Amino acid sequence: MKKAQTTYTIISVLMVLFLGTILLLVSSFSLKDDASVFKLPIIKTSRHKTTLCLSPQYMMNAWYEIECVKAFCSEFNPDQEHKEKLKYHEFYDKFKEGKEHRYSTASLQLVVDTIQEIAMTKRPIWASYLFHQNLGGDKTILQDDTLIQDVKSFPVYLANTSMDKTAIIETQDGSLVMVTEAKDDRGNWRPLEYWSYSWCGNSYFSLEIEPKHFVFTRGIKCSGDFYTTCRLKLLNAKDSLYSNEFKMTINKNQFTKPVVRTRH
Repeated sequence: MKKAQTTYTIISVLMVLFLGTILLLVSSFSLKDDASVFKLPIIKTSRHKTTLCLSPQYMMNAWYEIECVKAFCSEFNPDQEHKEKLKYHEFYDKFKEGKEHRYSTASLQLVVDTIQEIAMTKRPIWASYLFHQNLGGDKTILQDDTLIQDVKSFPVYLANTSMDKTAIIETQDGSLVMVTEAKDDRGNWRPLEYWSYSWCGNSYFSLEIEPKHFVFTRGIKCSGDFYTTCRLKLLNAKDSLYSNEFKMTINKNQFTKPVVRTRH
């Protein structure tokens, strides 16, 4: 009798484990069917690294140039991609009419690669001095916004993890509308960058990101004496999308926007 009870107990345990495994497999299949998994690719580039880490003393004008849109992959070289493949639409095009079911931004993920460090060419933010002209107290153009120099950066990906829906994002002059934020001494999120909007209607376009594709850009890696938590904030129409959080040293002066003077 005791042997029969032991056998029954073992069979019961095995049945529970079997059913648990089946439920786990079904659950995993459902998740994968709804959205694919984005894994950070390894960046292969022959571009020389830089030792220069930008250390701004004021809030900088943000700019996140869209370098390419590419299918999910295990590795790629961003310096060999071509912008001709990008699918842009004018903001007021009626390209989605009758096809709304094909589009969704619900599966967008904004990801900062905190492991790989790459160089980027920091170019003048033309919008800042064409539209607003940022000037210092001595009425000179702020150098960090105008100098061309190679600086340290981190890879940034805007990934559409949907299996079957295309995402639409708004862009300005080939850049994502995005800024870096950081926590101050009190733990409050505050911007380290600001955005200069263009008054020209031809600056604004909508960009398609097909399923299982990502947009690639680069974010400046700063240095300073204040170690804090940072994140990226993407503005897309009325929605905001935040990246994963990452650590970076900054200068507290980066919380202060410089004096903006308009042209006369």
